[in-house]
Amino acid sequence: MARLAPLDALRGLAIAMVVLSHVAGPHLVSIGIDLGNNGLGTAGVLLFFLLSGYLIQGNLERQPLPVFLSRRLFKILPAYWLNIAAILALDTLGVGPETGEGGFPAISYVASAFMVTDLLGVEAVSGVFWTLLIEVRFYVFIALYHRLLGGRGLPLVVLGLIALNGLSWGLRGHGSALIVFFPAFYVGVAIHRAERAGWTGRSMALVAGVIAALTASLTLFADPHFAGSGLLLILDTALFIGALRLGLRGRFLEFLGRTSYSTYLFHPVVGMVLHHLFGRSEDVVADLPWMAVALVLSVALGALLHRLVEEPMVRLGKGLEGWGRRSPVAVAPQEGAG
Repeated sequence: MARLAPLDALRGLAIAMVVLSHVAGPHLVSIGIDLGNNGLGTAGVLLFFLLSGYLIQGNLERQPLPVFLSRRLFKILPAYWLNIAAILALDTLGVGPETGEGGFPAISYVASAFMVTDLLGVEAVSGVFWTLLIEVRFYVFIALYHRLLGGRGLPLVVLGLIALNGLSWGLRGHGSALIVFFPAFYVGVAIHRAERAGWTGRSMALVAGVIAALTASLTLFADPHFAGSGLLLILDTALFIGALRLGLRGRFLEFLGRTSYSTYLFHPVVGMVLHHLFGRSEDVVADLPWMAVALVLSVALGALLHRLVEEPMVRLGKGLEGWGRRSPVAVAPQEGAG
């Protein structure tokens, strides 16, 4: 638990940055503060990607491939599908997306449910799903990579992904959010390897090399909305390594970290409902109570769904693993056993 505490605290920081940028950001633009373009949300997303790379590397070293994929699916999909069902219910009730342009077409719901909106070129029913599409593809990619190469050739993989994104830029005139952010997970992988190696100079050189290559890629190929993400990656990495080495703790941050997935999924739903009920003004001071309520409800709903949906589904998945390993033949008790 002591080892997990800094990771939960970092995840808590990441979700705080993302939710604050989404909830408070639209209200602060009127006074010249743009949290989105100033990078608060981007920094949070990049920190999530680093955490995923670090944790997935450790999981793959301990778990067989089917177990790894099964646990990821039981962790992600139940709350994700519940989120889509909630958006559909609100859509049916006339509480549509914040643009006020009406509901989503059926194809958006189907494509979102199967996580193929980017492949079909349709709009996802939630603006936060883009990061999950990248993350799920990373799970599959790194699982196959470990199965085939055993984790070897990490620098070549990172450079290959960056080259692929450069090719995409050259052919289409713009990069791909999937490919441009994909190598960020490998910063987390490199940090995990550096920690296992005792933070040696060679292992830290790998971390520095991956960061340098990815910073250049983000600077050259990232969408203008993510301007400055290369610098944010460097700051996130320094924060990550510092938290691991110093043992970052904090009860509230750790709580936010443990419940971050459901909070991430459902905070746009909370914002949409509150906006529908109470609207927004151009007065930042007048909107402060609205923002405070949205933040509190997002955290509370995330904690509730973590308890009622995520934890039971994870236990169910692990239970099915155990059921599959049990022998169907019962062992008879020995006579005379006390």
